[in-house]
Amino acid sequence: MSKALIIVESPAKAKTIQKYLGKDYEVLASKGHIRDLPKSGLQVDVEHGYAPHYEVLEDHKQVVTEMRRAAKEADVIYLAPDPDREGEAIAWHIAHELRSAKKPMHRVEFHEITKKGVQLGLSNPHEVNQNRFNAQQARRILDRLIGYELSPVLWKRLCRQVNGHYLSAGRVQSSALRLIVDREDEIIAFKPQEYWPVGVELLGKNRPTFRASLFESDGRKLVTPTRERVPKAGDYVLGNQADADAVTADLKGAKYKVASVERKERRRRAPPPYITSSLQRDASSRIGFSASRTMQVAQRLYEGIDVGAEGPVGLITYMRTDSTRMSAEAVDASRVYIEQRFGKEFVPEKPNFFKTRSNAQDAHEAIRPTSMELHPDAIKKFLKSDEFKVYRLIWERFVACQMSEALYDGTTVIIEAQGAKSHLLRASGQVLKFAGWLEAQGSAERAEAVAGEESLTEGAAAPESDEEKTLPMLAEGEALNVVDPPGVLTEQKFTQPSARYNEGSLVKALEDLGIGRPSTYAEIVSKVLSRDYVQKQDKQLVPTKLGTTKTHGLQARFPTVVDYEFTAKIEKDLDAVESGEADWVKLVDAIYKPFKEIVVAEMSAKEPGEGWPRAEASDRICEKCGSPMVKRWGPNSNFFACTAYPKCKNIVDENPAPPPEVYADRKCPKCGRDLLVKTRRGTDEQFLSCSGWRKKEPLCDYTAPMPIGIRCPKCADGEVIKVGAAKGRRPFWGCSNYATDLKCDFRLFQPPVKEACPQCNATFLVQAGGKTRPVLKCVTEGCGYEKALALGEGNDADGDGEEAPTPKFRGGAKKGPKKGASEASA
Repeated sequence: MSKALIIVESPAKAKTIQKYLGKDYEVLASKGHIRDLPKSGLQVDVEHGYAPHYEVLEDHKQVVTEMRRAAKEADVIYLAPDPDREGEAIAWHIAHELRSAKKPMHRVEFHEITKKGVQLGLSNPHEVNQNRFNAQQARRILDRLIGYELSPVLWKRLCRQVNGHYLSAGRVQSSALRLIVDREDEIIAFKPQEYWPVGVELLGKNRPTFRASLFESDGRKLVTPTRERVPKAGDYVLGNQADADAVTADLKGAKYKVASVERKERRRRAPPPYITSSLQRDASSRIGFSASRTMQVAQRLYEGIDVGAEGPVGLITYMRTDSTRMSAEAVDASRVYIEQRFGKEFVPEKPNFFKTRSNAQDAHEAIRPTSMELHPDAIKKFLKSDEFKVYRLIWERFVACQMSEALYDGTTVIIEAQGAKSHLLRASGQVLKFAGWLEAQGSAERAEAVAGEESLTEGAAAPESDEEKTLPMLAEGEALNVVDPPGVLTEQKFTQPSARYNEGSLVKALEDLGIGRPSTYAEIVSKVLSRDYVQKQDKQLVPTKLGTTKTHGLQARFPTVVDYEFTAKIEKDLDAVESGEADWVKLVDAIYKPFKEIVVAEMSAKEPGEGWPRAEASDRICEKCGSPMVKRWGPNSNFFACTAYPKCKNIVDENPAPPPEVYADRKCPKCGRDLLVKTRRGTDEQFLSCSGWRKKEPLCDYTAPMPIGIRCPKCADGEVIKVGAAKGRRPFWGCSNYATDLKCDFRLFQPPVKEACPQCNATFLVQAGGKTRPVLKCVTEGCGYEKALALGEGNDADGDGEEAPTPKFRGGAKKGPKKGASEASA
């Protein structure tokens, strides 16, 4: 009987598909790309049509050998990497490596890893899409050319390495970094505008009391400044306390009556199903996941999770998509589920459909569950914590997108106040009348717009505030009284600059500008964060000194590299290559040649041009040779350099760090010298280092994480230290004996606080609950002590604000370890 070979990307997907197809098929995994441009050298022949030189990756040679063995034994080969450009490139390279087998080869695409999805893919075989491969190849070659040509410019104009990393400049990443830098420049240049809003607490015939806001005084419309709206000359603004006091004094003695009441039903449409960008944004704002972590989890859900008796099942459709399209079968299944779960009134008369962006590729369906039979709660025990959270997001959104609109009763009341002058005030409120799609989601969606939600239009309901604002029954002409206290209120406020980007809002900005594609958003954000150009502070993306200087230099000397429109145009041109409307070689040539000319000019110029930092004269004299010193730019701090270089290589930091303090609690375990408390360069991370360390020929190289003053509750010998806090890694807290002969495996995933538990006398508590519900809690099993913190109290010490399972261990810390102690691990 004939045997078929199917090659997919991941072992997890291979296992799931093997279960569906049985022994007549052999399913292997390529484990990602098997061939690529070698890391050293340009590896692109720019003189002969930009011909790339590909090689099998060193760590994939055994994989290729195994595929060649299986290809010889098979009668037909199906190439089934992911259905996108990268997957097409993987399929093309596999076909190239297996061409010697001389067996029929077909490209197949699985948009969901279910039995039906696999059978549908196998029933529609086709050739490898050469145009799609060319689009991927053009992108890869452009990235290599621009990165390899531009990096030496950065080395010449700025520095070669920072914190052990060579400086680099990616094509798309540079535009993404510019977004972050431009926002920071905008914040720095922002000039706050003072204003004094005025409100009055009022009561009519019926309770409750309500607050109305002043919007007109003495016939003049009151202008409230915002960051987008700067008042013009002649605009009426209460811009100081004196003006505000004059108005409030008149309002305190005024008579109030209802001028008009407008009641209107407002509707809030169901949001569309998730596409890649909206999933990343909601995962960032609702569960605190980075874009890369969200995609890693979604990839596992797509490839297949073992759900018990059924074995591995793909739980969601393909997760790299820009289309809101859904299959009719999936929509029908969701409508049946909604009626059974929520009731007939929650099912709209006709299915909800949503417009896809005009520049979308529309190659795949929206992200949705593959089966309405696999409710998140029903399979929770088979899922890891992060898998359950992401799957629940996708499930809830898909169900919500096919539900009825939410309905609100909205009321707007205009109030007339007559004092020495005439004033008008407004009060608005809305009450949820019918929850509609909100019933399928949590309370967070009621308070703010969700990612991908339709833009609000006239008559549409806005998301609610933390509490629905309910107005009493009011009638036109009804007299109102001031409720004192609080009475007439005013307070000083200032306009605020635009918020810094977080990962979710950066993805939204990239999508709006047309920069990147669903398959690259997470990679773009990850690379920007991993290259010392951006730091995460309280989830916000803040450019470093290096990132800001690099961006300003590129804007001045290589404007097209960081130009939003130019970067977006390249994406459109790559789409044209994929559709067969453009030639990839001509595209690369049109971009590379003018870029190369600027590189040559920049590298041949002795002095840095506009935009790059330049040496500044100073009155400092070199203490080693007596020559003048100049002030030069440095990635972490500026420094003074001797002008007699290279004869004299003396340099002095502009703001030299104070000498490190001696750590008094212990000596170096390797040599007995003093330990010093040092700070890792470019960060606030402290660590211990032996005083015998030298940059050249160190007497002792011992280093250790900084203890936090808490004894390990498991082994009672080591100290609790912060581990794994390097860039790009989520930190945890463990025992300092984790690498010793004791190999203590105690771990915490929430920051410990040196505060004794008043209930069980444990020596520390942990900070939990994130920013919305911060608490200090005891992790001793059976204790249960918890103390609420005020919002903003404490710190987000784990770096990303993500919730994590609370570890439990038996016995209070004061009692030392107990037999059977058990720590939760990630």
